[in-house]
Amino acid sequence: MTKVDEVELRASVRSWLSMPSGLNCRVVSLLPKGVRDPRPDLVGITHVGGQLNGDFELVTALVRPSTTRFISVAGETSAQRLQADRVYLACFTADERFTENQIEVALRFGIGLLRIDSNLECHRVVPAPISDPVSRTRSELLGEIGFVECQLCGVAFSWQADEQGNTESGYVFWNEIWADHHGRLRNETVSDRRYLCPDCARNLNMLSSLPVEDS
Repeated sequence: MTKVDEVELRASVRSWLSMPSGLNCRVVSLLPKGVRDPRPDLVGITHVGGQLNGDFELVTALVRPSTTRFISVAGETSAQRLQADRVYLACFTADERFTENQIEVALRFGIGLLRIDSNLECHRVVPAPISDPVSRTRSELLGEIGFVECQLCGVAFSWQADEQGNTESGYVFWNEIWADHHGRLRNETVSDRRYLCPDCARNLNMLSSLPVEDS
């Protein structure tokens, strides 16, 4: 089988994740090197909410230049179900296809399969089922790509602060009373923080400015 650069393979999968014909992820990011195991190659965010909610899905992909050690790699991909809502294993297969046994392994592990052909185009062979990630682990992975979840409406949004900690992306608040009650204060400081997206912050400001009607 022809060898290809893994950087090109990741670029191909990243493009597919972003395309409307793929998963239509608005954000697809490579992970920092310091991320601990399990470590996907790509993380994407796709918003699945709409008129009545702000839900989103965190999607990961592990990219491999072949199907060597397929079962072990599939198991490694499956471990990412602890941190993401849907997980994919993408393998370069050139003109070959996944075997029935490999597809069965993917179904057993609860992972999706992407085949990368000789033209570096991605084909979804097995759609990834929804998983049930650990809430804390999911939030940590989201934070690794610079995003947080709004505590009010549930959307994921970018939190980019300057050196002084100021941001125009939303608001952060600190649960000092809660932290004190549960013994989480350290040197009179607290690290228990929550976020509000720009829309929710604006809507709350609008509500607070409304006149109070007498009952």
